[in-house]
Amino acid sequence: MKIVFAGTSEFAVPILKVITSQTNWDVSLVVSEPAKPSGRKNLLVDSPVSKLAKELNLNLLTPNSIKDIKEDIFKLNADVLIVVSYGQILPKEIINLPKYKTINIHPSLLPLLRGASPIQTALKEGLTETGVSIMLIDEKMDHGPIISQEVFLINEKENYLTLEFQLAQIASRMLIRDLPEYFFGEIKPQEQNHAEATYTKLIKKEDGLVNWSKSASETYNQWRAYINWPSVYTFFKDKTNTKSRLKLIEIEVTNINQKPVGQVFTDESKNIYIACSEGSIKLIRVQPENSKVISASEFLNGYKDIIGQDLN
Repeated sequence: MKIVFAGTSEFAVPILKVITSQTNWDVSLVVSEPAKPSGRKNLLVDSPVSKLAKELNLNLLTPNSIKDIKEDIFKLNADVLIVVSYGQILPKEIINLPKYKTINIHPSLLPLLRGASPIQTALKEGLTETGVSIMLIDEKMDHGPIISQEVFLINEKENYLTLEFQLAQIASRMLIRDLPEYFFGEIKPQEQNHAEATYTKLIKKEDGLVNWSKSASETYNQWRAYINWPSVYTFFKDKTNTKSRLKLIEIEVTNINQKPVGQVFTDESKNIYIACSEGSIKLIRVQPENSKVISASEFLNGYKDIIGQDLN
């Protein structure tokens, strides 16, 4: 089987690894998003998939638009184009190039959670199950017929990083099991129930700002969803009485609810809490602006004036 693999994010990496290590499929081409500036020095950094493709000495292209390499894909005469968290909308002329069209691996139970952030949305909404869908791509977003699906039950301790890894493992297993059956006609793709479709949004940096008027459970779900990016954060007044960002690197939910919403307080053991509308958030590790990640106790030693502050 000759394939073209289009992917960009970390979710796609284990899937490409399994294809190259556990099948005899010919990965004729890997397509990924171009390297992007990162860090304070804005140095160009390859996508996770690009890095893996280079490590495996695979043929790699990183066009600004996949339309730019239409002829390259055409000349390969591939059996299928596999798309996993690529980041670009594919035009019809690309979708229909391979013999068996183009398939997509999507980390949700379609038609639920279509769009750019299905894993984050499942966590932020406190869902107890999600899954993986393998589908044929058509011209609409996450709209095509389903080849196969598998359900995954979400543990309340799962966060974006752990859930992404779990779903990628499921997707890898499904792909090598179900794709050959699709090719041989043993699996007939089924139309989605479009009336039940729900949609996710493109996440922005400001989505990480905590609204302390929400419950501790809602805030914890926000943290679970955005732990990788944009992270969750609040603002406090630092030693110079300047508004400063504080990232919440690790937190816990508690039932303590004895202070006004948004107020910072401690207990007898000097644990730091922030009051929510229901319960409170206990800080475990934080990162003050322009500083390294530190424990909550280290933070308290350096910023004692935060106690009693209203973070609303």
